[in-house]
Amino acid sequence: MKCENFDIVIAGSGLTGLSASIALSKAGFKIALVDPKPFKDFLETSYDCRTTALSCQAADFYNEIDVWKLVKKYTCPINNILVEEPSANAYSFLNKTNNEKNTLGFMIQNKNFFKVLLEKVKKNKNIKKFDDKIISFDRNSHTVYTHLKCLRLSSSLLIAADGKNSSVRNLANIKTVTKDYNQKAFVFNIKHQYSHENLATENFLEFGPLASLPLKIGKYKNYSSIVWSCNFPHYLSFKNNEKKFLEDFLEKNLNKCYGKVKIISSIKNWNLSLSNSKKYLDHRILLLGDSAHSIHPIAGQSFNLTLRGLKKLYYIAKYSFLVNSDIGDTTNLRSYNTSHYIDAKLLILATDKLNTLFSNSNVGLRILRRNGIRIFNKINLFKNVFKNYASRGKISIN
Repeated sequence: MKCENFDIVIAGSGLTGLSASIALSKAGFKIALVDPKPFKDFLETSYDCRTTALSCQAADFYNEIDVWKLVKKYTCPINNILVEEPSANAYSFLNKTNNEKNTLGFMIQNKNFFKVLLEKVKKNKNIKKFDDKIISFDRNSHTVYTHLKCLRLSSSLLIAADGKNSSVRNLANIKTVTKDYNQKAFVFNIKHQYSHENLATENFLEFGPLASLPLKIGKYKNYSSIVWSCNFPHYLSFKNNEKKFLEDFLEKNLNKCYGKVKIISSIKNWNLSLSNSKKYLDHRILLLGDSAHSIHPIAGQSFNLTLRGLKKLYYIAKYSFLVNSDIGDTTNLRSYNTSHYIDAKLLILATDKLNTLFSNSNVGLRILRRNGIRIFNKINLFKNVFKNYASRGKISIN
């Protein structure tokens, strides 16, 4: 069987795989990007209504790998965040103050995000795309051989960026811890009567958290992305008339911010669950993104967590290339496994407990969260810590 040689093989060409291939090629390495789905199929079907929240730290990283200037024109800044439980008139505002250099984050439609990353990859001579499936792999002390249908790829490292149900992770027999949230996420885009004025909202409702996130479509600010984490069994009651139910539901709960609303995209839904791999590193195998960890969308931090991991890997790769060391050696990658695992565990714990607190009709928890939101609104120290973690990925008060 014919064999082609690369430094790194990346399984999966979604947002994680594309971002990783750009970053690691910039570090100096020759990349093979493997995914049975051709790029044109992603553009046509995969990213019709989904969106991604990017922190300021994510923007800085994309700027470092020469991508942000291409991405920025498609993003919508988030300058204010409203957190509330309307039934109790409990709310808190997080505002970008006048002396803050950065926004609280950015929103981008995935179809535009993917288009930019794809164009960057296509122009990069150090990245080669294979429209093929990984059948198996085998490893020795220095090399991992990745077997496709009619070809074998040799490399120092194989990165699993192939999603929550990663085949590479399964082939490597890396176990995961999972938890079913007994919720469905409903995701779609809306056009509304009033301008969003760069406001994001998180409404904690009886049937689960409802988030609205500002979008930029053309020159207008009358579009937002909706993510509703709806509890079982409530979502069963409207499956047969989804669009009408959801438009009425939004009119009831978002009218004061947006006025009349209309759904302008398809409505996607999927079951929500937590998964976390027991390790992110095996001999010449590294897990990145959802193959390593998949968290609840309540804080909008899933892809930012992925990018924090990629940033750690990028710095390791830059140093490895500079000193001509083996990028796939476990010793070089151990710091990624340790530090990113701790980072992920902390965020998993936070989002899991937030979902328990804010998706629960228990009387005691309802009183706790209402008082918590009111206290949070009055103490700037808490607000600053939350803003800095969400936008910069660090815990600080300044």
